[in-house]
Amino acid sequence: MNSIFFLILLYGFVRIVDLNHFLGGTITWRVLNESATGTPVAIVITQTYSWTYSWISCTNADIATNQLIPVGAYSILLTDKLDCISNCASGATGYVAPNIRPRCTDISIPVGITVGQRSDTVFLQAGDDFAVAYQYNAWRSLASAPSAAWSVSSHIKLTPRSDNGLFNNAPVATLMSPVNIPYNQPIAIYVPVVDADGDTTSCRWSTSLNGVDECGGVCPPGSLPPNTVIYPNCTIIITGQTVGDWFAITLMVEDFISPSSTTPLSSVPVQFLVNVIAPPACNIPPEVVGIPVEEACIPVTVGQTFNSQLIAINNCGSTVTIVDIATLSFTGMVKGNIIQLNRTTYYKTLSWIPTTDQLGFQVMCAMAFDRYPSMNDS
Repeated sequence: MNSIFFLILLYGFVRIVDLNHFLGGTITWRVLNESATGTPVAIVITQTYSWTYSWISCTNADIATNQLIPVGAYSILLTDKLDCISNCASGATGYVAPNIRPRCTDISIPVGITVGQRSDTVFLQAGDDFAVAYQYNAWRSLASAPSAAWSVSSHIKLTPRSDNGLFNNAPVATLMSPVNIPYNQPIAIYVPVVDADGDTTSCRWSTSLNGVDECGGVCPPGSLPPNTVIYPNCTIIITGQTVGDWFAITLMVEDFISPSSTTPLSSVPVQFLVNVIAPPACNIPPEVVGIPVEEACIPVTVGQTFNSQLIAINNCGSTVTIVDIATLSFTGMVKGNIIQLNRTTYYKTLSWIPTTDQLGFQVMCAMAFDRYPSMNDS
């Protein structure tokens, strides 16, 4: 197999806000050879995190040359590890915690976002079953707490599947952060999920139960506005009640061997920020289109160049300017500068040459930002 499945998510989004520090992230994993027998078993753990650009300032040159993110004053990244936090003595045989510090993949200077990703191969024993986490303190000041710790945790389980005897691959899920929502309007936020094994997937709130801390100091639903709900299809309904409030959303995506199964094969986290903003003068967000179209999943081949464009349409008149099409992507995806084609249309070019270590699913998100405060259109 030498194909990579590329899923692109396109969003309209507006208003640039002041950000602070850590913006969230996700951790997923896959088996390097799912039909392997015996031990050790090699798995690839992929960590993706977002920070404010003022704290972590990658450059386009850093992205092009696959550099580690510059830590600046955030020196703890030099020593942070993806530590085992549950069933470590008996269920994590041979696990050597990889570093947290990722490589630069995306920046948006106008929006103030830096994204980094890293993938590490670790060697485990068949039957290992444990949880890992990136834990630190603290999120930005939130409506639920002026200071709260984060715990981004993933459950790794290397038991051969009962349906085909192969090892499982965890789902891949991600979302750009922050998500702006207008005051006093119920908003649906959809978290996209793909699963290489075609398993049934389901979302739930993160918890700190059963000896596994999945959410630090922001465990839902108590950390969220009243009546916030999450559905198994990974849709969140949330209503912001006070302009200026910030919330940290922490959820887990799980895969199941069948629709009737209640025992997850793995659990992966998705964590991001939500900001409540005043309703805009123009409530039509910019539309982002591209080739492939939104939520398209297409196969690409190792070593062959993939070229595309992200196109943003301004729906709010000539006084509004789209300042950027921000992205959350992966190593090797080269983005051009934003270019204005005409009064309403802006675009960015994309170019990527996939490598063998990227086999599997790669997910990319894109958002257009203008100067009017508004909701995101997913």
